[in-house]
Parts: sequence; C-alpha cells; structure tokens
Amino acid sequence: DSVLFDYTKLGGKKTLAKQGVDFQSGMPGFGDELTDAQIWNILAFIKSTWPDRQLEVQAARSEAEQQKRGD
Repeated sequence: DSVLFDYTKLGGKKTLAKQGVDFQSGMPGFGDELTDAQIWNILAFIKSTWPDRQLEVQAARSEAEQQKRGD
C-alpha cells in the first residue's frame, strides 16, 4: 500500500527512483493537489473494486513491506 500511496503522491518516476529504478513513467504525482488523507481514500475506493484474489495479493505485499521496515 505504501508503494501505491507514493506512486499516487509523488508520481511513477520519483517513486521508482526511490527504489533505484530508472523508468520514464507517465503517472504524474498528485501530492500538490490532494492531501494524504484524500490519496488514502482514493486508494481505498479503487481497492474496493478489486476481486478477492487481488486483495489477498496486495495484503501479502503490504505485510511483507511492513515486516521489512520493522513496523
């Protein structure tokens, strides 16, 4: 979820650069137009349309990321 948040807030290029990937993403950042809370709400809405299998995959990815960061 943190990657989805960063991708939305910072844009694709900056988010991927944080991960050491040089990629010309077309996804703009919306951090200047949206608050963090608005971004989380938008992501929650988008995720509410996902099938169960995708939600399970995303939950596992988020849990792995949290464990990696020590949250």
